[in-house]
Parts: sequence; C-alpha cells; structure tokens
Amino acid sequence: MADGLLLGFSQLFTGVMTIVLTLVFMIRTNWIISIAVIVLTPLSFFVARFISSRTYDMFSKQSSTRGEETACVEEMSENLNIVQAFGYEQKASEIFCDINERLRYYAEKATFYSSLTNPSTRCVNSIVYAIVALLGVLFILDGNLTVGGLSILLNYANQYMKPFNDITSVITE
Repeated sequence: MADGLLLGFSQLFTGVMTIVLTLVFMIRTNWIISIAVIVLTPLSFFVARFISSRTYDMFSKQSSTRGEETACVEEMSENLNIVQAFGYEQKASEIFCDINERLRYYAEKATFYSSLTNPSTRCVNSIVYAIVALLGVLFILDGNLTVGGLSILLNYANQYMKPFNDITSVITE
C-alpha cells in the first residue's frame, strides 16, 4: 500500500507539472487545437473508470472465493477422519471443484479487465492524436499553421496525454 501511494503521489506531481507546462506551450502554439485536446482528454478517464469498476468487482469476487476455498480445504483436511467415516469424500471433492471453478473464472476476468486499462487509454490517446493531426492539417491548408507548428503540437499532445496513462494505471492498481 505504501509503495502504491508513494508511486501515486510522485507520478501525480510529475504528471500535473507535465500537463500544465505542455498546456501552456500548446495554447501558445494554437489555442483551438489545445482546446480540442482538453475537451477530448476526459474520454480516457471514462474508459479507465469503466474498466476499473469491472476490475474491482472481479478482484473482490476472486478474493472472497479464495477465502471460501481456503475454508473448505481447512475444514475437510482438519476433519478428514469424519469425512472418511461418513463417505463424504466425493461430495467434498465436488464442492471443492465448484469453488475452484468459480475462483478460476473470477481470477481470469480480473486479470483480463486489469490488463485492459493501459491499452484502452492508449487507444483513446491515439484517437486524440489523430484528431490533432487532422485539425492541424486543416489549419495548415488555411495558412494558419505551419508543418513545424503541427509537429510541435503533436509532440505536445503526446507529452500531455502520457501522464493521464500513468495516473489511470496507478488508480486502477
């Protein structure tokens, strides 16, 4: 927990500074494209929030099922003589298999959802990058932006969105 908090605070501070400084430079280069980036940025948070809520639910179910499985194993192993005396081995095995199958299902889903956060936010960021490129091309055609200015805006857009990936990864963890 301490490592997670330390990592979170250090990435949060660095991320906020990166976001603020790149925003200042982007606005100085082209304020309309900067506004588009600012408006589209919350999409990655919505995607990360959606995924993290599913991840939390699955990890919670995995944890409770693991506890149920541990209790079942302890109960059957501590009362082995009674289990054998009443011929309960087959039923105990079926109960364990059922719990184990549920645990496998929840663990698989939890791992799947938790591994989706980073690629999903990167996908959203790539869409934002493409929109910046498209808007930049339109501004170049109008004569309001140079190719070098578009290149700078694309670099700033990447730098601006990177902290959001880091922050969403920490939040999901």
